[in-house]
Amino acid sequence: MARCLTALLALATLTALACGQTMTGPPKAGDPCREENVGVCESATRLLTCRGMTWQAFSDCKGPEGCRRVGDTVDCDTRGNGVGDRCSTPGRVRCDPDGGLQILRCSPDGVLAVEFSCPANPTQTVCALSDAGLTCL
Repeated sequence: MARCLTALLALATLTALACGQTMTGPPKAGDPCREENVGVCESATRLLTCRGMTWQAFSDCKGPEGCRRVGDTVDCDTRGNGVGDRCSTPGRVRCDPDGGLQILRCSPDGVLAVEFSCPANPTQTVCALSDAGLTCL
C-alpha cells in the first residue's frame, strides 16, 4: 500500500511540474512557466498566460462564472470587469457592468479605462449594443 501511495504521489508531482504548477497550488504572476501561450487560473477571478517563459496576468474574470477549466481549455468570464481591471484585447470596447453608464475600452497596456460617459439626460441614460455598435441609448 505504501508503494502505491508513493507512486501516486510521484505521478501527481510529475504531472503538476509538466503543467508548470507546483504541489503548493496554482502558479502566480511572475512565476516561471514552460509552455508559451498556455493559460491557467491563478485564482477564481484571474487568468494567467505563459509569455516569455513567465506567468503573466492576462485578464480578470469577474463575471459570475469566473476563471475555470473547461475540458482542455481555461475559460474567463469577463462580464463583471470594470474600470482598472485587466483585459486581453487592446482596443475592444464594452459597457461597464455597474449600471452601464460608461463605455470602456481596453487600453494598449491591457487595462479597462473609461472611453465615454453616457450623458445624464432623459434621452440617453445607458450604454447598450445597437446596430451601430456600443452607444448611449
